[in-house]
Amino acid sequence: MLTDHDITEELAAAFHDRADPVRATVLDPAGIFRRGARARRRQTAVRAAAAGVAAAVTAVVLALNLSAGPGAERPPGVLLAAAVVSPPPAGAAVAGMPRYYVTLNHFRPVAVVRAAATGKILRTIPLPRRIDPKQSQIAAAGDGRGFALALFSFPRTRFYWLRVSADGRSARLTALPAAALPAGEYADGIAVSPDGSKLAVAIQRGGGRYGAVQVVSLATGAARTWTTGRPGIPSDVSWADGQRLGFFWADARAAPQRYSGLWELDTAAPGHALLSGRRILPLVTGGDTVQDAELTAAGTVIASVTYTGTAHVARGTVVGGIVELSARTGRPLRTLLAEHAAYSADPGAPGWYITSCQLAAAARSGSHLLVSCDRFGRLDHGRFTPLPGAAPQTAVAAAW
Repeated sequence: MLTDHDITEELAAAFHDRADPVRATVLDPAGIFRRGARARRRQTAVRAAAAGVAAAVTAVVLALNLSAGPGAERPPGVLLAAAVVSPPPAGAAVAGMPRYYVTLNHFRPVAVVRAAATGKILRTIPLPRRIDPKQSQIAAAGDGRGFALALFSFPRTRFYWLRVSADGRSARLTALPAAALPAGEYADGIAVSPDGSKLAVAIQRGGGRYGAVQVVSLATGAARTWTTGRPGIPSDVSWADGQRLGFFWADARAAPQRYSGLWELDTAAPGHALLSGRRILPLVTGGDTVQDAELTAAGTVIASVTYTGTAHVARGTVVGGIVELSARTGRPLRTLLAEHAAYSADPGAPGWYITSCQLAAAARSGSHLLVSCDRFGRLDHGRFTPLPGAAPQTAVAAAW
């Protein structure tokens, strides 16, 4: 018989899968009960079935229909317990906002530069024709004009640099001096250091059972790699400064709650043990499940959270959101955006659903975010503005 903890862990794994466009999958609550504690589907299985990936990319992730029926309530965890901020006036909110953002199309090999204020397309850049767009990754450099790209062309992932002009209307794509990942390894996240000198890569290897984090010098191509013998996969890499690196670890053992979550790695410390640092934020806290989390230069963590502890949802029910936390203590500081239950008119299962929320990109300060929750858009000091570039509730590769 499944325990509450078993169900929570299955939900947590499925929610975190959504953050990666390749792993995105509709969560079937009935399937959770049937398979019990069985290990979650691995990303490599999807990559092996390339013909079926496109459907997964566009899938709307409906977590659980709780429109009716009794159930046990779990109190919100400490994340969504934080007070929702009162956003500043629009003029003050956009101060310091990047001038444009870049999205990668998951159906065509192109990158699109859009004005941050309006979402207007400024430039469309062709990418190498033979790539699989569904597996593309992008990360912004500290100057706001450079972007690193990880592009998969069977059987390898290669790295590129996209330099965009100040007005966003022209751009140039060149290869980076970073070795391609060996066949059988895949990039699950990339991040450029604040000074633009290093590229961090979260790597899936070993048939999808193991992972590593690699930091590459963009001047020389020299690389340093951190590994672990513990089964699991890192993703969502982010830099706090030029030394401290964050990554989200999805543990694959029977008791993943002890290890899964946001970790901090000191890249200047000796050794190559991936889990030698500290875990800042666990995957599950009370009824809150963390889907994405990134470190910022301001000493904070920005996390997207889904609340799965409620037994009943209806119009207006808060089921998740974007939260800012202290990187030192892991305690919540404020809720930047509250996400509400989504209604599905599907004749087979109509009702209100707990849905997913994605943190697509965070500016260095953490004050300006690209998110995809109820809608895709920018979040400036807690003020949300919808933008084009991605459909609601879908995986998106974006940066600014």
